[in-house]
Amino acid sequence: MTTPAPEAPLVASPIAKHTASVILIHAIGDTGEGWRGVAERLSKDVPHVKWIFPHAPTGEVTAYNKKCIPRWFDISSYDFDKAEENRGDMFKAASMIDQLVQKEVDAGIPPERVVIGGFSQGGAVALLTSLTSRPADGFGGGKEGWKVAGIVVVSGWLPFRNDFQQFLSPHAAKTPIFWGHGTDDNVVRYKFADTFVKKLTSAFGIPMVERHTLGIEYNAQCISNLPSSSQAKGELGSPGLSFRTYKALGHQLCAREERDLSEFLRRVIPPL
Repeated sequence: MTTPAPEAPLVASPIAKHTASVILIHAIGDTGEGWRGVAERLSKDVPHVKWIFPHAPTGEVTAYNKKCIPRWFDISSYDFDKAEENRGDMFKAASMIDQLVQKEVDAGIPPERVVIGGFSQGGAVALLTSLTSRPADGFGGGKEGWKVAGIVVVSGWLPFRNDFQQFLSPHAAKTPIFWGHGTDDNVVRYKFADTFVKKLTSAFGIPMVERHTLGIEYNAQCISNLPSSSQAKGELGSPGLSFRTYKALGHQLCAREERDLSEFLRRVIPPL
């Protein structure tokens, strides 16, 4: 059994005229409060952005011995080759984010000025919300889904791994996606992230914009110990998927990744 999420998410107001919004979705066991620091550090780079940090409902998580903790949906394990998916919970999570996007639209911020992102499980929710069409059973954004400014996935995974393509929005190939992942992530292992990215680009037709391996500090040298995709072309913030991996990084956000996120936001939702 789950308990309702708090009525209102945590919000960090813009420090300049509000012309864009970023929704960041937290991981299992966290709350929106866990990502407030990101807004505090990046607000000077994107002063026109309103930051929205929703809180997940509390419920049992099978992978954590059925412990009741904040989570967007139940997961059986982090072995994504075998893990069962609770699609009912996943649809509910996407609908919660739909409501937040709609609230921004109602306030005068078009979806093309909204970025949806998340960490770990939050990244899975961000992909489900942003890249899927909206059937008649309650999704937002209309039948074609949201046409958002961009998507951010940090240490996340692709939901509906076997049939995500049947839900794919017609906007998917034109949407800028930033996917950051640590090579030493011991929760959502790098091999899974690599598989998910290849599926999105090779099987689903989303362009591979760039593929780099970097150090964890902002000024660290590009290491390039992983092969670059022959499809890769363009730059961060272009329509398609930018896959940046960070050498020796675990299941967390590093300094370099945070600065790359800032650059992505400045490109996809520049000041008006």
